Amino acid sequence: MRVVSAAELADHRSSKSCWVVLHGAVYDLTSFLPHHPGGARAILTRAGKDATKEFDALHAPGTLEEAFPPGDQNVLGTFVAAEADGGNIPAPATAAAATTEIKESPADMINLNDFEKHAERTLSEKAWAYYFSASDDMRTKIYNNEIFARVLFRPRVFRDVGTVDTTSALLRVKTTLPVFVCPAALARLAHDDGEKAIARAAGRHGVLQMISNNASLTYTDIVSARVRDDQPFAFQLYVQNDRKKSEKQLAEVVRAGCVAVVLTLDAPAPGKRELDERVARAEARASGFEEEDESEPLSASSGLGGKERAAGGGIGKTLFQGTAADLVWPDLIWLRDQLAPSVKIILKGLQTVEDVVLASQQTHPRTHAQLVDGVLLSNHGGRALEGASPPLLLLAELRKYAPQTFSKLEVYIDGGIRRGTDVVKALCLGATQVGIGRPALFALAGGFGADGVYRAIQILREEIETAMRLLGVTSLDQLGLKYVNTTQLDMLLGPDPIQLEKDSEAFAKARL
Repeated sequence: MRVVSAAELADHRSSKSCWVVLHGAVYDLTSFLPHHPGGARAILTRAGKDATKEFDALHAPGTLEEAFPPGDQNVLGTFVAAEADGGNIPAPATAAAATTEIKESPADMINLNDFEKHAERTLSEKAWAYYFSASDDMRTKIYNNEIFARVLFRPRVFRDVGTVDTTSALLRVKTTLPVFVCPAALARLAHDDGEKAIARAAGRHGVLQMISNNASLTYTDIVSARVRDDQPFAFQLYVQNDRKKSEKQLAEVVRAGCVAVVLTLDAPAPGKRELDERVARAEARASGFEEEDESEPLSASSGLGGKERAAGGGIGKTLFQGTAADLVWPDLIWLRDQLAPSVKIILKGLQTVEDVVLASQQTHPRTHAQLVDGVLLSNHGGRALEGASPPLLLLAELRKYAPQTFSKLEVYIDGGIRRGTDVVKALCLGATQVGIGRPALFALAGGFGADGVYRAIQILREEIETAMRLLGVTSLDQLGLKYVNTTQLDMLLGPDPIQLEKDSEAFAKARL
């Protein structure tokens, strides 16, 4: 196999000839550019460079071997830099956690916001932008958290609260807290152990982890980090345009063992995450690649169409390439048929009472069994549609307009949970459990890893126990509407869905 020098490598930095070093091997990716799921720009910004660190942060082990098996003609040879180069070539700014000296420990973190501040100081600019960003002006993301302040507690006194019990269950899987870790992509941007570190922390606490479809490690690799044999995991699914890929993925997940598949529906297309996109453009500019030439359409110089060009708008957009945008309710039958009977189905991203009711009504045409076991009220952490209602508000609407659904489905919420009191308020309004996403990623940063995530969950545990004692309750099943004043929240409730439908039909007839 030939040896490629740094000088030769540097001559191949365009869409007409694009070479990249990965794990010491030189790859000619020119013909692969139009087919890269993340778009051509994601590769071209690293052309002529060693992209190993960033590749590993964004791809699961085995991805490279699957795309380019041994003997593939696109593997040109090995890279050996000249001695004058110090044996290396400049690597691009890595997306992995910055190597900032650790001056703080997880024990120094007093609340979840402390982890966020620590992550901002220690993550790379690109990783921070991807984790922190949300759609447009990020108002939906901010409101997800602020809405909790509109619910006030009604504490009772003269109660024996010497011992409190925080045990809970999700789809009959017992957990020690009413909290789970939401599916959050690319945890290796924060720590080399990535989702495996989250798995260890979740296992030590006895809570469930939902593994992202876009995790930076494979599902089987992540679950291998379990701390006990019966540790529960769920898998988040983004259905691919090529259904065969999703079917293969689901078969692997079922074999590896999972209690539920979480079908994500709130992002059929990526939102406009401007912070993420700005960093991507800055990176492209620094690498010398800015869509080849902004004055000339990319397709004219590279043969790539607008779809591939748009795909380079940041990590968020890159991850959505190939995701199906045409899902409809009957697709639940297809999903159910891919799973073992013991594997439950959770729908993530429901944002109206009407859709929750529809979810509760879906049955299999052959068995007549209910298809959906749980719903996760979510607006994708504010990363999809700007202006969507916060999940807590939808939870309140569900209690008012369709209370019967709580006996048919388990109802969960995510988005904006930063305090144990937030968790308790959601439970009082009827949630079975709540999920945390960004806090788990932030807790990995700055070298904290599994210990950071463990500390973050421990903080929630302590705050939940304190809130329960101060409310005058000793177990989660005692929580309910009598412990909260929702007057401020009730003022924001949307219209009755049934009346809204009638009004819409009447308006449509009036226009005819």
